[in-house]
Amino acid sequence: MAKIEDLIAQIPDERLRNGIEAEVKALKKTKKFGLVFEEHLPETVRLPKMPVKPGEIVTLKRENGNHRWRVKKIHKGIATCDRAIEGYPSADDFNKEFPVSDLVVVRSFGDAIYPALVSVDRVERGGAEKPWHILINADNFHALQLLLYCYEGKVDVIYIDPPYNTGARDWKYNNDYVDDTDTFRHSKWLSMIKKRLLLAKRLLRTDGVLIVTIDDNELHRIRCLIDEMFSGDDVQLVTIVINPKGVVTKDRFPRVQEYAIFAFGPDASLEGRADDYLTIEPDDGFDASSGSKPRWNSLLRSGTEATRKDRENMFYPVLIDTKREAVVGAGEPLPLDTDPDLLKPVNGYQAVWPIRRDGSWGRWGLGNTTLKTLIEKGYVALGEYDAKRKTWGISYLSQQHREQLAAGMMEIVGYDKKKNVVDVRYPEQAITRIKSVWKRTRHDAGAYGSDLMRKFVGDGAAFQFPKSLYAVEDAIIPIMRHRKNGLILDFFAGSGTTFHATALMNSRDGGSRRCICVTNNEVNETASKELNRLGFYEGDAAYEAKGIALSVAWPRCRSAVLGKRMDGTRVEGAYLGLDSNGNLKSFSDGFEENIEFFRLDFLDPDSVARGDAFQAILPVLWTMAGCRGKREDSKGSQAWFSPKNAPFAVLIREKEFRAFRDGLAERKDIEWIFLVTDSEENFGLMRRALGKKYQCVQLYKSYLENFRINTPEVLGQRSVA
Repeated sequence: MAKIEDLIAQIPDERLRNGIEAEVKALKKTKKFGLVFEEHLPETVRLPKMPVKPGEIVTLKRENGNHRWRVKKIHKGIATCDRAIEGYPSADDFNKEFPVSDLVVVRSFGDAIYPALVSVDRVERGGAEKPWHILINADNFHALQLLLYCYEGKVDVIYIDPPYNTGARDWKYNNDYVDDTDTFRHSKWLSMIKKRLLLAKRLLRTDGVLIVTIDDNELHRIRCLIDEMFSGDDVQLVTIVINPKGVVTKDRFPRVQEYAIFAFGPDASLEGRADDYLTIEPDDGFDASSGSKPRWNSLLRSGTEATRKDRENMFYPVLIDTKREAVVGAGEPLPLDTDPDLLKPVNGYQAVWPIRRDGSWGRWGLGNTTLKTLIEKGYVALGEYDAKRKTWGISYLSQQHREQLAAGMMEIVGYDKKKNVVDVRYPEQAITRIKSVWKRTRHDAGAYGSDLMRKFVGDGAAFQFPKSLYAVEDAIIPIMRHRKNGLILDFFAGSGTTFHATALMNSRDGGSRRCICVTNNEVNETASKELNRLGFYEGDAAYEAKGIALSVAWPRCRSAVLGKRMDGTRVEGAYLGLDSNGNLKSFSDGFEENIEFFRLDFLDPDSVARGDAFQAILPVLWTMAGCRGKREDSKGSQAWFSPKNAPFAVLIREKEFRAFRDGLAERKDIEWIFLVTDSEENFGLMRRALGKKYQCVQLYKSYLENFRINTPEVLGQRSVA
């Protein structure tokens, strides 16, 4: 219908136009609903790096949308253009003149594009043995096509958090923000998602899993779409509480949840955890290590409302027996106008009073009646004497721990009669099946999403609603627990949370999981308008610097690895849970990981020299070979190229094959061989001569043709040769 309406609007005869419009309007009323949408809605992409020249389809930089023009000729910086439309062009659609500097090249999906990965920055802390993660600044539709050459059928988990299509102008379609007045808002969103899921499905292994997070705005539509597209998979919906306070919508129920749709491949499996994500929350808000002891709470109140005057009835003596090293009782609260004698025994026992670190009077965290009950059960322990405060440390088993005991998540394994203290531990192999409703403090999108992100990128980060780091980790780890060398892809990467979660998972168990993140460099509407007012548009350095990829995603990924922000300051705080050594991990520790940041550029095949093209596709070959070893560059002027640290080699001049093959004997680490030849027969002969030891790939001598994307062949079901 969108296409028909565009054509109707171009009919010059008003009477005919109005008549057809009326008939189409009546026809639309009889249209079936459900998951019916305009799949053929046109989608285009702007290519600001491409030169404007005759024959190109262009649009004006300063206009929203993509009103397209075809360049007829260029003279002294002025382009003469005709409107690139179908149907009924008007006289104003011909021979329009624009400054070339005001134009940008556009491509429709289906027009051939020649991509190149251009390195922007990198961080290396993982050493030579660890593979590299990659972050790509790109339109994800084109990035997915390029990734098909590298990883078709090889991805373990795809986790995406697409725009929720709330109508709040928070995403673009054809370079224009989509709002709730757009009649085709849902069709545009579904069309955009479907194009990308078609490619994503081809990237997954047969035991791979697709995870899509979404809210109520598009939940039912995308669930229907996934059921249709992944018909052979087991599709399941999970509800996640991400905002316990709730978001108030009019006078309705406050919304506290969002959803995750899991599409399990036919061979996929799901592993349980010590936490089922729903019942009583484990100690420290995270998985308990089998056989480990929980942390006991300090009886001395800290933080807010921690002084004597805040809770007068919680200022009382705790009675201890220093010979037995035991807590034996609790006295009565002391009136606020009376100070205790620290040396005076109470009921024949030494008395311990709540004294703060600065020497002032504090208060206990429990009332004396509750404490007496816990003492009887052995749930209170005497700690060490603090000479500075002139008092003793006292700890107790918290209510959360006691609930865990009652629920069987923790057990009493011993009792010290002398000290009157139980020994409690998490049981061995405490693995439970994860429920389909998740309610965990760590999934709070405020505290562990927005607040945590700002710790790494600063308060000025222009990105709304990042996921809780731990919600992403909890979604992925049940699939990836024993896939320690697995591959994770996020092509709606936003602020880079999925990479952050992957690095955290690796730190917990010593894994080498690899993450590929793709995010565009979209600028939010408010900032975009201000930049346009100042004369900056997409493609200008000042404009691009404010985009998501450059101002949020890369700074976060880099800061997470290094443990310090872009300005060099340390990131304060610590992660929930423990690392592989059983220790708390500070943000400032960073991660032992390698990551490189790329920009997906598009090359002009008519103006790129052969050697430059080889250099442009080398990062793609390195990616195909598993992103292992520090990446090296080459213009391809030699007979062959074999980077020192990466497990691949490229034969550039096929007449040098024999010497190339002999040289491979010195490189036991080589796994991938790229052979440059236009002859299928010669490729077959060389592949047989090399044997089955190597993964061989043919490259055409016209290097750009190897990775031509956006064509019907790539968008269809063609497999890579």
